[in-house]
Amino acid sequence: MEPNTVLKQREPEDLYICNTNNIIMSDTTISVRIDEELYNRMQVHEEINWSGMIRSLLSRKIDDLESIDFERAKVAVKNIDKIRSSGIFTGGKDSTELIREWRDKRK
Repeated sequence: MEPNTVLKQREPEDLYICNTNNIIMSDTTISVRIDEELYNRMQVHEEINWSGMIRSLLSRKIDDLESIDFERAKVAVKNIDKIRSSGIFTGGKDSTELIREWRDKRK
């Protein structure tokens, strides 16, 4: 069967199943409590798909949190490289000289 095809199941409910590139997403339900005033304000805007909007906001927030970690890691790598290249821990010696020095101290 070709990707991006729509199949019609022959059942009384007349259910349509769409398979896009053979990726199947399972849904999980979460519940959110809001106060009555906010609920009433939301009801005024029936044209908005509130569950879709909340899904989008959650997805963006997770993406932001994951990208923050990646950005922090890049900054940390730059800082480590700066410290390493400064020679503060090696006294200006290369790694082979340091290893030889440490081995000689153990004797």
